[in-house]
Amino acid sequence: MSQKTPYLVQAKMNQDHLKLIISRNFLMAAACLIAGSWMFSVFLMSNEFNASWMMSIHSNPVLPSWIWSFLNLGGDACVALLILLLIERRPGQLTSWLMKTWLLGSVFAQTLKYLLSVPRPASILGKEHLSLIDQPPLLGGSMPSGHSLAAISCGLILIAVLKSKGYKNLTLAGVGLISCCVAWSRVAVGAHWPSDVIAGAGLALFVWILSTFWERQQSWNLWFQKSSGLGFLIFLHFLIAIHLLYPQSKLIVVQLIQYLLASISLYRGYVLYRDYFGNKPFALEKKS
Repeated sequence: MSQKTPYLVQAKMNQDHLKLIISRNFLMAAACLIAGSWMFSVFLMSNEFNASWMMSIHSNPVLPSWIWSFLNLGGDACVALLILLLIERRPGQLTSWLMKTWLLGSVFAQTLKYLLSVPRPASILGKEHLSLIDQPPLLGGSMPSGHSLAAISCGLILIAVLKSKGYKNLTLAGVGLISCCVAWSRVAVGAHWPSDVIAGAGLALFVWILSTFWERQQSWNLWFQKSSGLGFLIFLHFLIAIHLLYPQSKLIVVQLIQYLLASISLYRGYVLYRDYFGNKPFALEKKS
């Protein structure tokens, strides 16, 4: 005799958010967007327009610096991952897809940064010619923007999930607009060239599609429902909280938001620990 638990039932739920993505027309359009973004990035890097565009953005800022500082926080990979982990009611619903997207994005971004070794804007144009916000990195590879990749891939996952739940196109467009603003904040704070952000957005679309195919072929969700998987998630929430305790902005409001997110991550980890190791509601099938 066996009894199915909530986690096992959730593992068998209909994953409509994955089915919405795979279609020939969509893949063709996505391939054009990915290729177009990288071709445009190469074009920008091959002439002076990349630098002149960067200088124009910093000489005539569209938004005040505090807004860009706030948006810049949203592109942090740990913040994006935390947001995605919080949208699932229970581990094992979206966890596998989220982790694969995060893993692939990290590998591709860091590998390309190392191979391309594009200098940061401030190291070429000079700090005095840019209105730097929150002390962006001056050294290390600039292409592609990892924050842009994280923001756009997070937005794409949110859009897919919300669309599968029947949300209106206006809501989906709002999520997309916010994601693009978060990605573009890396240019506004002086951390990346426009070409870096555009390439990062194209890479995000590629990673999102690749992780979706991977998830359809082999899911890790059942593992995330077991003690080892839950233990990993608890530890991950702890690491995210530690990362967010380090101030990324001089603005007190942004720092308070970081501490709030760190507290939320710690609490989520605590809830997982309490529910699993206390009441044991997440165990899989028990034979009696």
